[in-house]
Amino acid sequence: MPKIGNSAKAFAKLVIPAPIRWKMRQLQYWISVLSAVSAGGGTHECPICGFSGEFGAAGMPMRPGAICPRCRSGERQRLLHLAIERLNLLTDTRCLLHFAPENCLTKTITKYVPDYKTADLLPGRASMVLNIEKIDLPDRSFEAIIAMHVLEHVEDRAALNEIRRVLVPGGMFIVAVPIAEAWETTYENPAVVSKHDRTLHFGAEDHRRWYGRDFRDRLKKAGFTVEEYKGDGSEVVKYGLVRGDTIFICRAQKAA
Repeated sequence: MPKIGNSAKAFAKLVIPAPIRWKMRQLQYWISVLSAVSAGGGTHECPICGFSGEFGAAGMPMRPGAICPRCRSGERQRLLHLAIERLNLLTDTRCLLHFAPENCLTKTITKYVPDYKTADLLPGRASMVLNIEKIDLPDRSFEAIIAMHVLEHVEDRAALNEIRRVLVPGGMFIVAVPIAEAWETTYENPAVVSKHDRTLHFGAEDHRRWYGRDFRDRLKKAGFTVEEYKGDGSEVVKYGLVRGDTIFICRAQKAA
């Protein structure tokens, strides 16, 4: 016997024109968004600026409790701040290059790093205009490089080789990407090129892939050792983090 819900959907398809059904689905989505915003994400504490209270929602689909209203940090920026402070990642680091820089992290980084450079592909967003796939800088220019949710936008193998080149031997690469730990291999499809299809397949119109567990292998093949930092269950609640989110802390291997 067919379920009542399925029968209702079938009946709706018969009597309601497709354009109207599409508008109804859009309306239903925005109602859910407003519900998420009004529900809030609970009270969190920002380890970057010290704010304590209700965090704002962000993202599509909506993530309640994602954004600190004072410094505008998101979940991954707060996780990186915790990693830097708790692991003393930038102690004795003199020069660092930060791709697609997040303003909320400037104080965290410059507290330790005297020579802090930022880079973006588009002018006006950073102190330098650089293409991460072909970095117009000499070999061994930096002791550390940060790229948070950048590699999914680019030809990542070329980018990793360039990052390895401009790092000093033993230099540090701090990176995060969207990753599905349940997937053994990264999902890529060169036939997916339109903005609509990339959003459908990879989560955003300018993404080229969604990483699986083999992201670690890509880092190792590019010449890096890999360590990881994650927030635990209580920290997720306290600081408004994403469960299972990972900061990868990589070191450029010295040539044999």
